[in-house]
Parts: sequence; structure tokens; C-alpha cells
Amino acid sequence: MHVRPDDPFDELFEPGPRHPVRIRGADLFGITARNVDIEVSSHGEQYAPPRILGLPDASIREAYYRVSTAFRSLRWKFPRGQITINLAPASTRKAGTAFDLAIALALASLTGVLAPHRLADTLFVGEVGLDGGLRPVRGILPILDLCVAAGIPRLCCPDENAALASLVEAPVEVVPLSSLEEALTVCAGGDTRPAPTLPMSDATLSTHPDIARVRGQESATEALVIAGAGGHHLLMSGPPGCGKTLLARCLPGILPNLERSDRLALARIHSAFATIDSVELATILTAGRRPFRAPHHTTSYAGLVGGGRPIRPGEITRAHLGVLFLDELPEFPRNALEALRQPLEEGRIVVSRASAILTLPAQFQLVVAMNPCPCGMLGHPTRPCVDTPKQIASYRSRISGPLLDRIDLQLAMHPIDASSLLREERSGPTSSELRRRVEEARDIALTRNRGHLNAALDEGALRRDLAPSAHRLLTAGGRQSSLSARAIVRVLRVARTVADLTKKASIDDEAVATALHFRMRIDRS
Repeated sequence: MHVRPDDPFDELFEPGPRHPVRIRGADLFGITARNVDIEVSSHGEQYAPPRILGLPDASIREAYYRVSTAFRSLRWKFPRGQITINLAPASTRKAGTAFDLAIALALASLTGVLAPHRLADTLFVGEVGLDGGLRPVRGILPILDLCVAAGIPRLCCPDENAALASLVEAPVEVVPLSSLEEALTVCAGGDTRPAPTLPMSDATLSTHPDIARVRGQESATEALVIAGAGGHHLLMSGPPGCGKTLLARCLPGILPNLERSDRLALARIHSAFATIDSVELATILTAGRRPFRAPHHTTSYAGLVGGGRPIRPGEITRAHLGVLFLDELPEFPRNALEALRQPLEEGRIVVSRASAILTLPAQFQLVVAMNPCPCGMLGHPTRPCVDTPKQIASYRSRISGPLLDRIDLQLAMHPIDASSLLREERSGPTSSELRRRVEEARDIALTRNRGHLNAALDEGALRRDLAPSAHRLLTAGGRQSSLSARAIVRVLRVARTVADLTKKASIDDEAVATALHFRMRIDRS
């Protein structure tokens, strides 16, 4: 509802100065922040609908009404006449509620209660509530990076955002604010307070199941260790209930924790999502936990790969430096699965739309699970498969050969009998024990490969370490299984990781045989 001069709150209107007030704000483009200068002016004495320029979306156009209602709640003076708000540069589309705080302070400056120079050298972000309170916005860590890059010495933001930003060392003063009243006091030269502390929950530090829970799947457990040590992608095929999902969820628990630089990069990415929890982000920064993303097979192309308007990152970007688990692989949209080819090869995804082209990080380990047939019982020792060969072929054809070619480890799993499943004694190593094996193998590989995991090695580097007898075995195995050139290179990469796990300098027959064992079961390229 428009605010009119004959309103009962008419006495709250103030003519104020006529020169524009300029204040700094920011918005997000993908996972990076862009500087936006917010210019606010008023002219005339009679009410007119506000004009918001600079290609705003609906949430920005509504900011005027959120802010004006907050002014009423606080009984602050409001500028008379027609309000014009310009978001510069005006040529780029802008979205979100992060401009509310800057618009509110600029309007307050128009009434004369706040000198415009008090708003200089500060970037303001925050959503304004109808009572004048401030709510957090997404992307606070990219916005903090923007302040560092642009040389802005102070960032004013809501409490929850400030608590997260304060965990990152940066030459920027982060000022926490709880309300418009506090923001006005701070801008007028009042004292600032320390940022609040985010609560840390022990439950958030150990969400991955221990691999000791897995019973009777020794081959699958070894495949998981190889995947973790070399950064290889993994496909598991087997009937329902054989442990595919449990194994996938165990993988992050055997991977090394993230280094400090990777933690910061991951936290910046995740803070750009509106649904992310600040406590979860704080856990990433302090504990180095790797992300595990398991989108449902009904996830859209844009939800998995990225897209929308404005362009938002997808699940593959949220899985950066972690694990992306796709259960019921054939049920995912075919175009979304085919779009995984680029990130599997390059560790990034280019989202191209008519309005913009956005390059997003997507360096993840892919773990996929599927049934061997539509009914899931093909190869089951006791239950018969009811599908026809045509139905089985149609089901498997939903996954293209080129996509399968890019998955290093392909494992056929079988159900476990009840006696093995229900035994109480521990049948295998724990996740912490396997993590030590993975860390040792990774250290060997990273030292030899100058900072690269085996999954990223080229053919030349692998061929130098291949023993002559292993070369003959690989040639025979590749010919027998009709492996493509890409598949042979990936078998070599897995063999190199197997050799590292056994601390062997060269790739011998045993390493190649193990790599072929985890390739020939499912590969149909």
C-alpha cells in the first residue's frame, strides 16, 4: 500500500535535502559479489510512487515498502516527494534483499538525521524487517572478499552474517548490527560491539557413518579406499539393500580433512546459497568437513548443474571438494547426466544463458548407484529377475557410454546373507583406520605428481611407471573388454593408486589386475 501525504503518519514526512545520497552495497553473480552503488534522491512535495532503477527484481522493488514500514514502526522521519533509487551500474540485473539496509540509511540521510559523509568507506548489506530489525543475507563471505579487493575498510551487516565473516581473517572491520536503530547509531559515530559467536554442535562434526557398519562387502570397501586415495569416481551396481547408499555415505569419512585454503574456498561457495546454515558453514571453516551432496533423482537440470534467473549454482558446485552421490542413476534426467561430462574432466562447469555466462567450480568425486535392471534382481542369488532382455537394455541405455567411460571404478555388488549382516563382531576396519591409509597414499601421489591426485594424471606420466608384464596384461584386458582409449587411461590411473596403497614404485601385474577387476564388470563402452 502506497504511503500518501494525507496518511495519519503525515507528520513523519520530512522534505530533507535535494542532492542525491550515495551509499555502497553489493549483490551476487553466481558465487562472487559485485559492487553496487546505491543512489537515492527525492524531489517535489507531493507523493508519487517510488522509482527504482537499475534492472531490479521483485524483491528489490519491494524494498521501498519494507523500509518505509520500518520507518513508521520506529517513528522516523521519511523524505517527502517522489523517491528515486538507482542501482549502479544500471546495465546489470540485480536480485535479493541485501540492499534494504543501504536504502534505509540513504533515506535516513535524505531527512538530515545522518550526514552523507558518515556513509563513506563502508559497505552495507542486510534485509530490513517491518519492525526495523535486520535479517541475514546470503553471500556474506564473497561480499567480504569484495571489500578486501576494493579496499573498503568497513562492512556493516546483520549479526548472523557478522558472526560468520569474523571467522575469516581479513583487513576489514566487520560491524554487527541487529536493527536500523543500531545502524544509525554506529553510522553517527557510536560504539560498535564484537560480533556474536556462532554455536557449534558436536553433532555437525560427525554426520558420516563409520564404514565398520558395512558387513560382508570387502571388495566394495576396498573400491572405496581406492576411490578416496586417488580421487576416482565410483559406480556401484547391485540389488536394493546391498549397501550402496551406506557405502557412499561412508566415503567422506575416509577422506582427509580440507586444508585451510580449501575450507575458505568451500565456505565462500556455500555462503552464496540462500538455504545454507551459518552453523554448517562455521563447521566447514573450523573442522574442514567435506561436503556430501545427494540430490534426489527428480532434481531438475538447473538444480543439478546450475541455472535459473538469476543464475544460481547447482548441486555439483555445492559438492565442490567433496562427494556428489547420485542414487538411482538411470532415473536422473538424461540432459543433466550428460552435462556432468565437462566437470568430470575439467573440475568446472560453464553455465551459458542468454543473459550471462558463468563459470563455477565443480571439482567433486562422483559416486553413483544403480540397480542392475528395472526390478533390481538381476544376478540375485535367490530372487529371480522378472525383466525381459529388452527392458534391461532399455534401462541401461539411459546412461550413455561416454559418461560411463569417465567413471574410473565400476563395481558389481551382491546382497549379503542374514547371518553376515546380523553378526555383532566388527568385521572390518573403521573409517579412521582407512583414512590413515588414504592419507598415506595421497601423500605419496601428491609428492610424486607435484600436487595432483592420480585421477588427474595424463597417459605419459602413467606409462613411465608401467612394468612390461603389466603392460601386456593391460593390453590383453583392454582388448577382451573392448575398452576405449579413455577407459584404458582410467584403468592405468586406478592401477597407479593401487600401487600407491601398497607403497610400490611401479605399476605391476597385481595393480593392473585389480584395476581391471573394478572395470570389466559393468563397463559396456
